[in-house]
Amino acid sequence: MMSRFLLPVFAATLFTSALLIFSVQPMVSKMLLPMLGGSPSVWNTAMVFFQAALLAGYGYAHLLAKLLSLRGQAIIHLLLLLFFTSVLPLTIPKDTIPPEQSGQAFWQLSAMLLCVGGPFFVLAASAPLFQHWFASSNHKDAGNPYFLYAISNAGSMAALLGYPLLAEPFLTVFQQTSGWLFGYILLIALTVACGWLVRNGIKPAPQPVSPHDDAGTIGIRKRLAWIVLALIPSSLMLGVTTLITTDLASAPFLWIVPLTIYLTTFIIAFARKPLMGTTLTRELTVYVLCLTVLMLMINDFVALKIPMVFVHLLTFFLGAMLCHGELAKTRPAPSHLTEYFMLISFGGMLGGVFNALLAPVIFKTPLEYPLTLAALAFIIWAGSAQSTLAHTPGDHGRAARKKNLLLSAGYTIIGLTLCLVTYWTSIKLLQVIGIVSVFLFLMIAANKKAAFAITTFTALVLFHTSLWSTEKALVAFDRNYFGVIRIYEQQDLSFFYHGTTLHGAQSKEEKWKKIPVTYYSPDSPASDTFKLVDKHGGKQRIAGLGLGVGSIACYTAPNRSYDFYEIDPDVAKIAEDPAYFTYLSDCGSDYKILLGDARLKIGEAEDASYDMIFVDTFSSDNIPVHIMTKEAFQTYLDKLSPQGIIVINISNRYLDLRSPLDAIAKEFGLTMYYKQHDPEQKKDDISEAYAKSSYVAIARDPETLAPLINDHEWKSFSPKKTTRIWTDDYANILSSLIFLQ
Repeated sequence: MMSRFLLPVFAATLFTSALLIFSVQPMVSKMLLPMLGGSPSVWNTAMVFFQAALLAGYGYAHLLAKLLSLRGQAIIHLLLLLFFTSVLPLTIPKDTIPPEQSGQAFWQLSAMLLCVGGPFFVLAASAPLFQHWFASSNHKDAGNPYFLYAISNAGSMAALLGYPLLAEPFLTVFQQTSGWLFGYILLIALTVACGWLVRNGIKPAPQPVSPHDDAGTIGIRKRLAWIVLALIPSSLMLGVTTLITTDLASAPFLWIVPLTIYLTTFIIAFARKPLMGTTLTRELTVYVLCLTVLMLMINDFVALKIPMVFVHLLTFFLGAMLCHGELAKTRPAPSHLTEYFMLISFGGMLGGVFNALLAPVIFKTPLEYPLTLAALAFIIWAGSAQSTLAHTPGDHGRAARKKNLLLSAGYTIIGLTLCLVTYWTSIKLLQVIGIVSVFLFLMIAANKKAAFAITTFTALVLFHTSLWSTEKALVAFDRNYFGVIRIYEQQDLSFFYHGTTLHGAQSKEEKWKKIPVTYYSPDSPASDTFKLVDKHGGKQRIAGLGLGVGSIACYTAPNRSYDFYEIDPDVAKIAEDPAYFTYLSDCGSDYKILLGDARLKIGEAEDASYDMIFVDTFSSDNIPVHIMTKEAFQTYLDKLSPQGIIVINISNRYLDLRSPLDAIAKEFGLTMYYKQHDPEQKKDDISEAYAKSSYVAIARDPETLAPLINDHEWKSFSPKKTTRIWTDDYANILSSLIFLQ
């Protein structure tokens, strides 16, 4: 009689536990962002933590299953669930401050361990543990409990889709954590119900022999295969996430897209009747991977665009689908269920560790994503006994394999020669020829395992655009927790890039060296605001939130000094090194650089001490949301003189930030104007280095900003709709996307 309750109760329990696990990930990461400068690395590091905690939970479930009876397992698990209610609701201790120089990733891991480590650990055990209990019952589907994994992943999907669409736009962080506590209590009740069913009359029944069981034994080779097949999608997920968030924003709604795709592939692969077979997936992956190789190689010619993002997401979906499909095909009998999930979790954690912790140290440029794509090219053919592509005549015989290798080696030599000539002569045509020939060769060699895999590796790694530039000579690059920074030289200009976005430049010619360019040019809105401050006279202090190459230091005036707040110590080193940029050393402005998060550090300054607070802390087109909140502006106003102004560089390819800033201005009774500027560029003039820019200026008194309207054509802003004010507890970046305006 009670067996009819088994499936609905266990399904509800697994769904609820997954809902809690995957809603806490973006929630806690969002809580950490204000302390870490809004870096895209916050999410990758968070994923490492959650993957490690997931592995610990799966290991705990495996030990319980091996050492204790079902009743003993239920008691221990319930006691742990009750014990960790002592740390709820979730919160990040306010007195924890991240380090300023290095070690931010390890600080974040320790902070997350204190905040959510215990509850997440015990929740992580739910999927394998409850499936193990179900497999020990006399339910008719007990012999194949893996379909419950799809139900668990459906709960994960509900959390990931619900967070950006419902939780983040409508609930504060406090409301989110309170709701999460309620869900945790519900899970305890459901666990009691599962335990009661286990204890009262659910007798183990003889289990049918699974077609996936290898006579009760699992070899080392199969275990390693499970780990690798789990590692590849995990690494690809973080690589794609970094690709997107570097150029948009470190925000949960963007983090969630790749993770949602990742879980979708699990749901499809472990469904009772998968929607996609591995043969079809394999063949689609081959050809989409060719397109992705092309996208990565032309990134030097075309800036990252939304359509290119979709190509990368499609490749990730197919690659993850292929790997997870192979995992599902080779799943063992239920007797090995907990070990199987533990090994999958271990592979996933290794992928996260590689991307978030090892790659930034090993690689100066972000090679982890192309390397994992190259690895995918090598494993595409694993288990391809059913593949039509795998059985073409070109795959048989030593002579065919030798021919494939010779083709690949010859192509590599030709391609490298083209790159070297391009690098030395700056002839773009040769690299275009190289890129086109790579793409055509990949399409032709799609059915030749060795040739396809080796050529893919060559194209992705050796032809990486950060190493081969068609127009600019790469003179320096580095990488740390906050991202990748590069310095290029082209003719008489030096360029500073953070991620894929230009963040400063300078002419090397003496007559132009002291003229700010890019977003800070003499005809830019930034120049207008400095002319406004010039009228104040007397002693002036300028706070620069974000340093870049120190361009604004060349807006000099008698008795003017600058305090630059910069979170990335490597940026400070570059700006002060005359070998690269000389704005700070040549322009003569008195300045000092204060390392640390700009919002936190400016809070230590003397009240009412700044005549201008110049906010330019964006990393690529990424927005550190915490500098745009009500609490942040309260700090700025405390440090601003009565007639001072707040100037914000809102130049962005994807987001229009005027509405949230207008909401803040209205909240404090401030005046706000904006200006969008497209400079006129002339040949043989420094104006060739000027860039489009958008700025907002805010002040207490309308008269303070009146010259901007009268003399420089600034405008007031009238929002089309009311925008809810952003706070440390609430922000809705989705509403600021340009195409939604």
